[in-house]
Amino acid sequence: MMNGMLELTDRLGLDYYFVSLVTNNETLIIRSLNNYCKPIDKTVELAEIEGLTFGTEGELDFICFDYEKEHYHFIDYGNHLVPFLSDILSPVSVSH
Repeated sequence: MMNGMLELTDRLGLDYYFVSLVTNNETLIIRSLNNYCKPIDKTVELAEIEGLTFGTEGELDFICFDYEKEHYHFIDYGNHLVPFLSDILSPVSVSH
């Protein structure tokens, strides 16, 4: 399990969420750390991720991808979120 910040762009626009990330079989489970801000509870099928991108913004590393017409953008603010997600998502990028 890893905690981090998610920038999620969907049909309504861009929102920010503080989330916990857990993997379960071939899925990434994204849930709110607290429900008093903006609650989120998503399950992402790893095999259906599109547009997986690893990069750097300024001095911060990021990972982003698209899933079911939504854009997920995770920035590593020093909590090692990018290496955590890289281990989970790298096999996905090889298979596409």
